[in-house]
Amino acid sequence: MWNNWQYRALALLLALACWYVVSGQEKVETWLEVPLEFVNLPQQMEITSGLVSKLQVRIRGTSNQVRSLNTGRLAYKLDLAKVQVGTNVIPLVPESMAITSAVEVVEINPTRLELVADVMVSKSVPVHLDWEGLPGEDMQFKNATVVPDQVTVTGFASALEKVDRVPTVRVQVPADGSLTASGRARLLLPPDVRTSVASVSYDVHFGHIKQEIWIKVNLEAVEYPSFTYVMEPKFARVRLLVPVRLLKDKDWREKLRMTVDPGANPALGQSVVKPEYIFPDGVELLESKPEEIEIIVQRNESLTP
Repeated sequence: MWNNWQYRALALLLALACWYVVSGQEKVETWLEVPLEFVNLPQQMEITSGLVSKLQVRIRGTSNQVRSLNTGRLAYKLDLAKVQVGTNVIPLVPESMAITSAVEVVEINPTRLELVADVMVSKSVPVHLDWEGLPGEDMQFKNATVVPDQVTVTGFASALEKVDRVPTVRVQVPADGSLTASGRARLLLPPDVRTSVASVSYDVHFGHIKQEIWIKVNLEAVEYPSFTYVMEPKFARVRLLVPVRLLKDKDWREKLRMTVDPGANPALGQSVVKPEYIFPDGVELLESKPEEIEIIVQRNESLTP
């Protein structure tokens, strides 16, 4: 009976060994999660959309081979050497992922990637000063300057495609009557665009609104004790650009002066002299009729010995 028990135990061990060997050779399929690695990406190029970090991979092999896999060393290497700027559709095929000769990659999920690639570029664009307001009534804008007036911006080519200038924050001109508004203004950059210049200095220049007008002005003779002279005509008609604010003053004409000065030692007899103009600030002389005044100089007889 003892011997019969030994035979039975040996038979059971042999059966278990056969089952283990047979079960280890049985084909099985399973899903693994493996990381996605990118290689050979061209210099200056970046993937801006469509990236995934892991893939689902279905493999087939014997149970022993599947159990013995070192999943920590598995990865799908995606070659990006031929990637172009824009959208790239790249298939993920099982043949591109080799594990071992005994384990087969059956399926990969997702089956493809849509990667959007872009390249970093730089270009120089002008600075645009955004401002509003006027320093006072009857004033108008003349010109504006910014320093620097050009900046170099850097970003993806798609982001810089529509960037033709960089604006500043809006500047409010103070209503203080000044002809120049100065300060610093921060630059406003689009998303994903950068520059080394954070702000610019600016000067906005204004002038008075002027009106063109013809007016008759009496000539004033500058007198000297050593001689006398007569002049003709005794007035001039002048075409002026006058600030509108000055025209609102009812006595503005009285502030216009024109003088005739022959100098301390003029030649005796007939000659011509250009009149001198004494006008308020902002008044511009455009034309004078006549441009020269005829004078006749005579010695002061009362001083003759």
